[in-house]
This record gives sequence, C-alpha cells and structure tokens, in this order.
Amino acid sequence: MRQLRIGQGKDMDRIERVWLLTDHVAPGAGLLREFEGTRVARAAGSAILARFPPAPGASDHIYLIDPLGNLMLRFPSDPDPRRMSNDLARLLRVSRIG
Repeated sequence: MRQLRIGQGKDMDRIERVWLLTDHVAPGAGLLREFEGTRVARAAGSAILARFPPAPGASDHIYLIDPLGNLMLRFPSDPDPRRMSNDLARLLRVSRIG
C-alpha cells in the first residue's frame, strides 16, 4: 500500500492509509513500525463499520473510502498491484474531492 501511494506521483498527497482496528487489542510496537505512516483508528463498536457492506471475510479486504466517507472501491487482501494502481489513478483523475 505504501508503494501504491508513492506510485501515484503528484496525487500521492491525496491518499491516506488508515488501519481500522475492529477489536480492542492494540497492535504491538513492532507491527506499528512496520506500517509507519499508516494512521490507526479504532472502529470496534462504532458507526463506521455499519457503512461497509456485509460480506463474509469483510476484514480480509482493502477498502478505498473518499473524504466524505463514501465507500468507493473494495480490493481483495492480496490485490494485483498494477490493476489496483490503474483503478486508483482512474478514480483520482475523475474525482474533484480529496
């Protein structure tokens, strides 16, 4: 995800990585260092998760959400980076927000 963001060039500042924690367990310091630059937010018990479509294994996906909170794209946990980059570039090109 870090490389995908950097690969967007001038639009990379329009992308933020957020890790939504769905339980009450805090990630270890080593894990946080591994994902440096990623914002961590606790979503357990909040209305945030209600916006996601119910699906088996919903936590095994990567979601793209716009600044208004709209779910824009959903990718599998192991997406094809080239296709994901193309989808993201296309979305940023037509988007007027964020």
